[in-house]
Parts: sequence; C-alpha cells; structure tokens
Amino acid sequence: MAWGASPRRQSVVVKSAPERFGAAALARYLDGLGVDGETAKRLDRDVESTLGSVTSLSALTAPLALRYLDRLARPIPSLTPEVGVPIVGRAYVAHMVVERNPGRFEAEDVPVLGTLPPLKRGSPPPDLLVRIVKVSRRSFPALCALTPAGWDGFVHCLTKRAHDLARGADDYVPVDAVDGLARFSWVLRQVDLHYSLEPDRRSVP
Repeated sequence: MAWGASPRRQSVVVKSAPERFGAAALARYLDGLGVDGETAKRLDRDVESTLGSVTSLSALTAPLALRYLDRLARPIPSLTPEVGVPIVGRAYVAHMVVERNPGRFEAEDVPVLGTLPPLKRGSPPPDLLVRIVKVSRRSFPALCALTPAGWDGFVHCLTKRAHDLARGADDYVPVDAVDGLARFSWVLRQVDLHYSLEPDRRSVP
C-alpha cells in the first residue's frame, strides 16, 4: 500500500527474525567487515555517548517519526514503540555525530537533502511524510555519508540493541526492518537541516 492511498486491509505481515542477534554474533559480523566494521563500532559508541544530550527530535520531525512508526506497526508487529523509538533516536543522532566529524567515520563530507519545498507560513508541505519515505527508499545511498558496508555494520549494531529490548522471541525485529527505519530517521535529520531546525537538547546546569 502506498502511503497516502486509501486504507486497505493489510495483507502482508513481516515475520520476526528467527533468533536473537546478540553480542557474539555482532562481533563476528563486524569483524568480517574489516575497517568498515571498526567504523560502525566507533559510530555506535559515539551515538551512545551523545544520545543522552538529545531529549527529542525537532517539533517538525518528532510527529513524523511517530506517524511512521504507527504505520509500520501492523505490517511489522515486532517493531513495537519500545523498539522503534530507540532505533529512530539512534539513527538520527548518528547523523549528528557524523556531521560533527565526518573524517572520524571515513566520510569526506555529509550530503545534504535539497529537494524539499520551502515552508509556507511556517508549515511544511502536507505530503512531507510521503516525500521522506520515498527519499529513504530510493535515494538513500546518495545521502548517506558512510560507506555501504559501514552503514550495514551500524544497522547491525542497531539490530543487536533492538533485540536486547525485545520482550520475547516473537519480537526480534528483522534486520531489513531496522535498516529501513534507520534510513528514514537519517533522512529526518536531513529534513531538519534543510529547514534549519534542531532537536530538543538536555540543558546543562
């Protein structure tokens, strides 16, 4: 079903991953990626240390993220809010971390999304969510500062963390679903940059 189309009965349900992706499996996977695996581990660590300083996405992108998670709930039952929200937050912060020092993650620069219409009286276009989904599916490689293998490694780091949060064996979200949601969130950060918006940050005493 295309986003924005008339509601229809959902006929496809994405099965959960057959088993938990744990620390040992992640270590083996990242080791197999070589230098890109090291980049992914570095990014995962930096996101972990930065995450506490961000309390919410921007006033524009936070509602979009929640709407998208709500739409994914039926076709991907394992992508619960308890699992999906942290994936969104970590992928968004990952973009912020790479912005700060691209070279630390083997990136020359951070591509910027420039194909969105301007705000009208402070409001975004009504089809903004549709636009973001399309970009995250069709144009992501051109917007991702990481190498394909580096991104893949980071997605597997996210998958391990998502499985740590799962309530049971039926809630192990498949890596492809993690990848799609992480790409969407990466583009959300691009949207905020395009409109000169920032996430809410924790105040420092």
